Amino acid sequence: MTATDPFHVARTGSQPWEVLADGSMTGGDVMFGEARLPPHSSGPDLHVHQNEDEAAYVIAGTMTFLVGEERFEAEPGTLVWLPRGVPHTFANLSDGPAWVFGTTTPAGLEGMFAEQTEYFASLTGPPDEEHIDEIGRRWGVTRLGPPLSIDD
Repeated sequence: MTATDPFHVARTGSQPWEVLADGSMTGGDVMFGEARLPPHSSGPDLHVHQNEDEAAYVIAGTMTFLVGEERFEAEPGTLVWLPRGVPHTFANLSDGPAWVFGTTTPAGLEGMFAEQTEYFASLTGPPDEEHIDEIGRRWGVTRLGPPLSIDD
């Protein structure tokens, strides 16, 4: 199953997030996935989850995270905790590719990814940002602001 980061496809047309195991495989407890981001690529818009906690483990490259008010770089071997209710985003602002393994708990957010993927596949023009926001709201995800700038 291939999915997308919340709101990322609206800007780039890419699908950096791949679901490796969804709730149907884990009894609804956790979703596992990975993202492979090319150099100088933004991640999702600043957003907050009401239903899930996330963790991101950097396998390769250097990722920049914004979690709440804290902005920091994460090197390989770093585990970043993204608790529900705390605004967050991430990007690969480095000169090399990055690879991140992630989890969300409980599972379920893969439904939003599937709905987004279906919506973006149906487009013949630019996406409707309000429709993207509505998809997110149905899944307890609220977009709060832009992604990290790749010019930072």
